[in-house]
This record gives sequence, structure tokens and C-alpha cells, in this order.
Amino acid sequence: MLAMLTFQAIFMIAVSPAANGYVRGQAYKALYATILGPFFLTILLMFVSGLTLQERPGAKKRYEKNNHWEEYSRYLNRTSILIPFPPQIYEKLPTILKRTVFLEFPIYVFDPAKHSDAGKGQRAAEEGDGHKPSTTSTNNRQSGDQLVSSGA
Repeated sequence: MLAMLTFQAIFMIAVSPAANGYVRGQAYKALYATILGPFFLTILLMFVSGLTLQERPGAKKRYEKNNHWEEYSRYLNRTSILIPFPPQIYEKLPTILKRTVFLEFPIYVFDPAKHSDAGKGQRAAEEGDGHKPSTTSTNNRQSGDQLVSSGA
């Protein structure tokens, strides 16, 4: 977040001569075209490479290894991802406010019921969905399976 604000501040400082009339012609147009840089960087950090690669996978790793998950879960519920805000107040805010004003989009939030791999193999074994070979039809063969004839 700090990097995004820094780039936007640098842009505002760079554009101020154009706003005051010191720059004219093509340089004037190029200076205002530089607004795309901070917006592009913000979009990259928020939706492509920054938060999406850090927040959910980090929480998933802590949950699956049980690395102080209870404390970390409380920290996540009390701390804004992008905009600094007092934890005591942020914790009590409704989800809709966190998603709209504080930009805590669902792509950043880890939900153990939806995103955890821990216990999926165990659940499949308990439900009987394990790796059972299918004997009802020969059309269910997978590539690499041998065709076995059942005659003498």
C-alpha cells in the first residue's frame, strides 16, 4: 500500500509543472499520459502479483501446518489489508464495509472450508470416494490402462 501511495505522490509532484503552465506541447501531453503508470502498478499489485499471491496462500500454509492458526486468524480479522485502521474498530465493522471501503476483496480472504487441502483425502476415504477401480464398463478406462479379456 505504501508503494502505491508513493508512486501516486511522485506522479502528483511530476504533474504539478504542467498544471501551473510551465510545460507545453507534446511534453504536456506525455506528462498527463504518465497517470497510467501508477494506475497500472496499483492494478498489478492488487489483482495480479502482490496481494493475491501473498494473503490467501500465506493463510492457507499457516492453517494446514497449524502454525499458530488461532492467533493468526484473529490478526486477520482485526487488521485491514491495505488501509491502516485501528484494529479494535476494524474488527467490529460489517463485511460489506470492509469489502467496499477497505478493499478487502474475497480473492484475498482465506476460508478454511473452501480453500484448505488438509483433510480432503481423509474425507474422500471416509465417504468411500477413494480410488475405487470401476468394473462396470470398459469405457471408463484411463489412458495407459491395459485391456484385459475375461475369456479362456
